[in-house]
Amino acid sequence: MWAIFAFFTSMVNATYYICNQNAKFSPSIFIIYRGFIVALFALPCLFFYDIITAWQFYAIAIIQGLITAYNDLMSFKANQKYGAETVSSIIPINVSFTFIMWCFLEPLIIVKYAQAPIKSLFIILALSGIIYSVSKYRRAKFTKEAFIALLPVMLLGSTISIFNKTIMDYAQESLLGLCFWRVFVSSTTVGLAHLVIYINRGKTLTGLFKLDYLKRSWIFIFIPISMTFRNLAMYYTANPSYVSAIVQTSLLWVMFFNRYITFIKFKKQLMKMEKKWAFLMLISIITLVLATK
Repeated sequence: MWAIFAFFTSMVNATYYICNQNAKFSPSIFIIYRGFIVALFALPCLFFYDIITAWQFYAIAIIQGLITAYNDLMSFKANQKYGAETVSSIIPINVSFTFIMWCFLEPLIIVKYAQAPIKSLFIILALSGIIYSVSKYRRAKFTKEAFIALLPVMLLGSTISIFNKTIMDYAQESLLGLCFWRVFVSSTTVGLAHLVIYINRGKTLTGLFKLDYLKRSWIFIFIPISMTFRNLAMYYTANPSYVSAIVQTSLLWVMFFNRYITFIKFKKQLMKMEKKWAFLMLISIITLVLATK
């Protein structure tokens, strides 16, 4: 079940990335919109579900939102310094950190891995295959300096995944209700955090409401859908790293789409595609799904 929702997350993320390719948002405006617009999309859904009563849920959701906001800033700085290609080729390594962190937090899962060593070996090989293939797909130069600089970003990304998995334990009568409340609370926190930073930098609120930004704000509808699918995947998975690994494959679908569009436009294939890495990725995905049954 987790794999189905993780796959849907990957596909929705790919759709969002494709639509966002031509949307010209400044980074500071983009992350504010990503917070408040996503919360706005989730808001109507809350009226159909009971309010979450556990204070721990709100604490985790708010902390997760604050970590996400801080991680956004670090990611943007890394992109500016090392380039998006290099960053995106290193970030998938956080899947391994998520796997290790969850094993420390849930020692019983180590016992389960030890009881089925062959299956566990295939899980580790599959995760490694996904990480390696996604990283190689970018064809960017991997540098020690960039890796060290991105280490905090990866660790925070893994922490976000851990919180995402942990918060799903507070599902009461409705699992979907919990998903929508988590989207609303975390996204509102992200939006508020970045809004404070935006104002502290001397920016005016009127800059947020340019007509061009408002016209393009529809692309953010994909984020609450993606977050909901990811929440459901996290609820059903035994280890959040499985979900994180499958979600990384959204790159593959974006590549396929861009190749198709390029071929339609120019009647010949101009974009090179490393088929061996695509094959490794697909084989690794299938292995992971089968090994975690």
